[in-house]
Amino acid sequence: MNLWDGDHRRLAAEFAEFDAENPAVYQYFIRFSREVKSRGHARYSAYAVMHRIRWFVAIETTAEDFKINNNWGPFYARKLMREYPAEFEGFFELRQMKHSAA
Repeated sequence: MNLWDGDHRRLAAEFAEFDAENPAVYQYFIRFSREVKSRGHARYSAYAVMHRIRWFVAIETTAEDFKINNNWGPFYARKLMREYPAEFEGFFELRQMKHSAA
C-alpha cells in the first residue's frame, strides 16, 4: 500500500490543509533543499530539512513560530520532487508507508 491509499488519505488531507495554511514552510523547504544540494549532496534527508526549518524559524528569525508535524517531511519531499523534477529527482529517498491492520 502506498502513501496515498487507505488510512493515508486522511494524512494527505491534513498535510494539504497545513501546507495551504503555512505556505512559508514549503518555501523554506525549497530554499534549504537547494542550499544542501548546492553544497554537493546528491541525496539528503527530508527530516533534516524539516529540522533546519524549525531551527531557522525559532532561532534565526522573528517570525511567528509554528509546529511542523514530522509526518509532513515525506509529503514535502514528494511535492518538491514532483514540482522540480529536473532539479530534485531522486534527491530524497522515498519509502512506502506500511498499512497497519487495526
